Amino acid sequence: MKTVCNLGECYEKMVKEFLVNVSEDCDNHISRKYQKVYVRGECINFSPNIINSFLGIDEKKTAELEVTDNQVSREINANQTGAWPKKGNISYGKLSVKYAILNRIGAANWVPTTHSSDIATSLGKFIYAIGTKTKVDFGRYIFDPTMKHAKTDAVKFPIDFPTLLCSIMLNQHPGLINIDDLPKKRESPLTIHHKIFGENHVPDIVETSEKVPTARPMTNQEIVAALKDTCVLLDERKAQFELIIHSLEGDNAGAEDEQTESEEEVDDADKGQED
Repeated sequence: MKTVCNLGECYEKMVKEFLVNVSEDCDNHISRKYQKVYVRGECINFSPNIINSFLGIDEKKTAELEVTDNQVSREINANQTGAWPKKGNISYGKLSVKYAILNRIGAANWVPTTHSSDIATSLGKFIYAIGTKTKVDFGRYIFDPTMKHAKTDAVKFPIDFPTLLCSIMLNQHPGLINIDDLPKKRESPLTIHHKIFGENHVPDIVETSEKVPTARPMTNQEIVAALKDTCVLLDERKAQFELIIHSLEGDNAGAEDEQTESEEEVDDADKGQED
């Protein structure tokens, strides 16, 4: 939740400086630069343990995620397919409601991307761990992609968890910000369209696919809960539409007043000509 709600400011320039200075030996325990990144004359301690500590995760309760791609596939698409596609990605439309929402959050907050129509194995495993509440080493999951920046020559490389990286730096050295740093402008709050609860995505199941071999029909209680959620979403949409209608009516009223005034001026001019 700390990577989704109540986020701090994200200074992209500072994050890029951090990534440029990540040494290839940052994960080498015999190196002097082991788990250290130097940014603007300050030493940032950076490791899976530090990430977990910042997120409030108990290091003793973490473990490496041991799950196959096929297990992930069966879980996130409610057992529609038994194996991960050979092409490498699962279509967004194949995800169950819960994982479709987690994928939207992931594309916006965790692994920023505009290609949210399908899901890769790395993000698939991440939302699997969250959706099944599996105790895994999230610090390691975040640390390893960051290390890829130090070991690649790619000019454009996606930045995973940029706000989290910035927060970890400022948590250790609040004075890192300088006059040239400008916080990144955030997009509008993430909204979930009510169609996601329709036929495009299969209903979620109570247990994981490992325990339930096939998806079952929704119970009346689950249908009622889903309908209530949909009503809430529709109410929000209704409020938005009412604001739009009110704004348009205001514009129309202004236009009508202008037109009336114009017609009155024309009538006055005509009367003047007749006189």
